Amino acid sequence: MPRRKSISDDDILDHALPIMVAAGPSGFTLADLAKEVGIAPATLLQRFGDKQTLIERVFARDNERFVAWLKTLPEGVGADVVIRIYSDATNLFGDDPSMADHLLWLREDIRDPALNRLARHRFKLFRKEIVKRLPPLPIPADRAANLLDAQYHGAVVQWALEPRGKLSDFVTRSLKDVFRLCGL
Repeated sequence: MPRRKSISDDDILDHALPIMVAAGPSGFTLADLAKEVGIAPATLLQRFGDKQTLIERVFARDNERFVAWLKTLPEGVGADVVIRIYSDATNLFGDDPSMADHLLWLREDIRDPALNRLARHRFKLFRKEIVKRLPPLPIPADRAANLLDAQYHGAVVQWALEPRGKLSDFVTRSLKDVFRLCGL
């Protein structure tokens, strides 16, 4: 008779994300995760197959939470609504984000085909929500959403290099300036 699981796979995946982000792609070990959740590293291999599969499952689970978060976004149309959404998105990084750790994972999102698919899906869903809330602009809404995404991500990187105040405040000021350039 198989032994009963003391911790669910979903609980393991939930514990893994902060460990992975803090350690970075090269520093993340199954041993650290196993210690955190109170099981043997071999149990992780038994349940998930290998480290790469576990990483993919962690990010797929994070995408599920992201989809749930998207359903909580404010309704309405206008620059203020869009700016608030981007500002709220910065809170997903945490209160005192170490952007260097996040950028290391972004590198993996670019290089690894499975992680890249997950990241592109996440960005596509997010931009779809932005498009629905954009005010009338002189360019098509999907192109405007791409430009706003570029500005947002650029502002996050700029803040990471030169942190001034809270990340969400920095992003808000940056996006307000973009909309001012558009006359809004």
